[in-house]
Amino acid sequence: MWHYSRVDYLGPHAICIFCNRLLRSRKGIVISNGSEEAFAGPNCAKKMLGPPEERLLDVTRLALLVVSDDDPTLPPAPSTLPSLKSVPQLGSVPRTQDQVRSPLPPLDKIVQYLRLRCEFMSEFAHHRSQILTQAFDAYSRTGQLDEADRKRVAGTIRNAGEQNTVFSEANVMRCIGINHWLREALENTHADRREFLTAMLNKLHSQWHLTEAQLSAVNRWGEWLRKKVHSFPHLDTQVFNGVVVPEFMKSKRQRNTKP
Repeated sequence: MWHYSRVDYLGPHAICIFCNRLLRSRKGIVISNGSEEAFAGPNCAKKMLGPPEERLLDVTRLALLVVSDDDPTLPPAPSTLPSLKSVPQLGSVPRTQDQVRSPLPPLDKIVQYLRLRCEFMSEFAHHRSQILTQAFDAYSRTGQLDEADRKRVAGTIRNAGEQNTVFSEANVMRCIGINHWLREALENTHADRREFLTAMLNKLHSQWHLTEAQLSAVNRWGEWLRKKVHSFPHLDTQVFNGVVVPEFMKSKRQRNTKP
C-alpha cells in the first residue's frame, strides 16, 4: 500500500506512477510501499492517497542551507526563507473558508534525524550506530518509535548538538545538502574530468565536512559548470566552520568504531 514518504528532487524523466505522465517540476512527492519508491504528481497523490496527515520531510530544503547568500547568479532573496518543516500545498485550486483544514502537525524532529541518517546518508562512514539501527528498524516496521528508542535517539541528537560534532542535526543537514550539489556536479561532468569532484565527495563521506579551501575549490569548479548548468550555485565556504570531528574518525586504527 502506497504512502507519502517525502518531497525530493525529481530526475529528468520522473513519471507519476498513477497517471504515467512526465513530471516537469524540479521537485515533487516521493511515495513508498515499504519496499519500493515511486514519484507521484500532487493532484494524483491527493486523489489516490488523500491529503497527508503530517508534514512531509522536504529533502530539497537541505540543499538551500549550504548555498552562499552572496551568490551573484541568484536573484535577491526574500527577507525570510520558508521553514525547513514546511511543504508545498498539494494541488493548486484555491480553497474556500469551509475547505480550510487545520494546520498539519510539525515534523517529528527525532524521526526526521533518524530518517536523514539512515535513509539519506548510506554512503557516509558511521552513518548508523547500534542505537540508530535498532530504532530505525523498529520505525520501518511500525511507522512509530517507542518511548525507549525515542529517548535513546534524542540523547544522540542532544549530545552531538552540545558538542557541535559532525553528527549534530545541523551538520547532518549540511552534509546532505553538499552531497546533493557534488552529485549534481558529477552528473554534469564528463567521466574523464571527475577526479577532483570524486575526491571531494569521498572526503565528505568519510569526514562529514569539507574545509573552506575545499569548498572554495568546488566553487571555482562551479564557475565552469555554470556554463552548462546555469542553476548550479555558489556554496557557502564557511558552512562547516567550528564543526568538531571526533577523534575516532581521525584514527585509522579505530575506523570501525561508531558513535
